[in-house]
Amino acid sequence: MFKFIFLFILIILGCEKSFSSDKVLNFQFKTIDNKILDLSQFYGKVVIVDFWATWCPPCTKEIPHFIELQEKYKNEVQFIGLNVGEKESDIREFIKSIGINYIVGYSNERIEKLFGGISGLPTTFIIGKDGKIKAKAIGYRSKEWFENQIISALRESQ
Repeated sequence: MFKFIFLFILIILGCEKSFSSDKVLNFQFKTIDNKILDLSQFYGKVVIVDFWATWCPPCTKEIPHFIELQEKYKNEVQFIGLNVGEKESDIREFIKSIGINYIVGYSNERIEKLFGGISGLPTTFIIGKDGKIKAKAIGYRSKEWFENQIISALRESQ
């Protein structure tokens, strides 16, 4: 029994990666408003890229944190929610019902591959002002966790 508990703890601890990447990320994505945006447009801000879905309870639990933090850090941070595989009408209905105040777009295989693959939802990346990945989280994280990541990324760039 102890082996199973130990293995479970190791798996859980392995779901969060803090790292610094030398690779500058850049990709284009289509927004829910049919605009094509380029990640490089947001260089100079900390960017939070969240892969999510409306049917994913941990995803929808994090979204209110993102709404609050986007408002609080609107001049320094840009949240981008990339929906994984849902119909536009379902996404629009959800956005309207919860009041998302940040950019929502569509994920695709090319984007997911650029991030090293998405093995579960939500998967969230913290990208520094320089366009490099600073942290990755798979699964739900608290508002405090995200705020600490934001503060850390902002301090790094000073």
